[in-house]
Amino acid sequence: RHLAAGPASRRAMTTSQAPQGPVEATIDADSRREDGGAEALTVDGSSGSIPPEVLDLFDTLRGEALRRLDEFGPIHLFSLCWAYSTARLLDEDLRQRIVHSAILLGEKRDRKPRSEPPPLVSTTPGRSALEGGEDLREEPRVLMEGDHWVALYKPPYWQVNVDAKEAAKAAERSADIAPFDDEDDEGDAEDAAPAQLSAPRPGGPQSMRTWIRQQLASQYPVCTDAIEAYGLLHRLDVQTSGVLLAAKTYVGAYWLRLQWCSYLVDKEYVCLVHGWVPRDVREIHTRIRVDKKKAPNSRRTISTLCTVGANGKPSFTEVATLAHLVRPALGQSERYSLVVLKLHTGRTHQIRVHMQSIGHPLVTDKKYGEATHFQDSMWCPRNFLHTYHLGFDEVPPASGAAEEAPEPVDILCPLPTDLRGVLAGLRPVDERSRPFFEDWCTGEAARLRAFEEYAGEPRAEPGAEQCG
Repeated sequence: RHLAAGPASRRAMTTSQAPQGPVEATIDADSRREDGGAEALTVDGSSGSIPPEVLDLFDTLRGEALRRLDEFGPIHLFSLCWAYSTARLLDEDLRQRIVHSAILLGEKRDRKPRSEPPPLVSTTPGRSALEGGEDLREEPRVLMEGDHWVALYKPPYWQVNVDAKEAAKAAERSADIAPFDDEDDEGDAEDAAPAQLSAPRPGGPQSMRTWIRQQLASQYPVCTDAIEAYGLLHRLDVQTSGVLLAAKTYVGAYWLRLQWCSYLVDKEYVCLVHGWVPRDVREIHTRIRVDKKKAPNSRRTISTLCTVGANGKPSFTEVATLAHLVRPALGQSERYSLVVLKLHTGRTHQIRVHMQSIGHPLVTDKKYGEATHFQDSMWCPRNFLHTYHLGFDEVPPASGAAEEAPEPVDILCPLPTDLRGVLAGLRPVDERSRPFFEDWCTGEAARLRAFEEYAGEPRAEPGAEQCG
């Protein structure tokens, strides 16, 4: 559920202010309708209404929750925060008490003595697929870290997975559930690396989970905990590169998960798609249906296919077109667009499905751009999709400092070498496209911006088109 308020909203927010954005956090008396109900925003960004009987139910549940809050485990606090945030009924008193309880639980679990960990070292990425050589895999590296979290660069073809049986057994022992159980699954066997990249590195990890356990588990107990997904806080598709956030402490895990439940995490992507996306296309709201094929006598997903339709789940993606590009090929200029996107829901393959639904599939997308995949793969080795920005509020220094405004954290990750090489083979078609194209070709994080700044650029045509 990656519904996010923008960076400006996070910066303006303190612990005594309700979060604003696509889903607001409170409903006051003025927002109630004459019939006793209230207006709300649904998870796809559209308006909805809350019947008076539902409001009464939430009021009753709120009182009971506050009375028994000390009995709640982490997952109960997350569920409570998510439900009231989604309904725009999370009042400030309830929010602060949920946060306080979660941090106390995290501090209690973090009290186990452990040696002082050395700072993590940011390593140099390995060679990419475009550079050739026998070893075509990159290694993860540290982009930024705090006392309670670490932001990693996830290379393409590294899986962000948690063993379902292992997590289920651990959850059963604690009467809890694993963090990813409330998210749509991302990725499947069909989206794994191509044949020349699918073999594991000799002596190295085969997944981000394995890497984290090898690199961090000896110093950070949360990274050994299957219920907490070994510290992993969200997923990325197998071929998608970019920022991946993991917790180093239970306090960090609980604080950051509450931000996700409150729709306060910014998760933003950049992709290359076919055709010239009109600059006045700003939102996609088409519902997404997820169909999964399981292996015989197994819970393992071997195939996932998503489609758009009225019977799907509400889905919302914001779009900002940065550059219209061409690629001279066989005497013809093929058209492409460099696009940044902001997710407000976390559906499987959401970006790929939404861009296909408006007639602009991603480059080298075998599943949702099959008609062009063979030609695309001749010059782009994988799905051109990269998580370039993650934004959230820093963990408070201590549970007693809840009144202080949290510090905003923004992590920008430029395109890796393979995608920059692909982009370098294209050309901008106008002066408006040129500076954005050049910024992304440099590989310099300082030249990138958060989505809200890109979306604020002047539009080519008046008005805004909504798709879906």
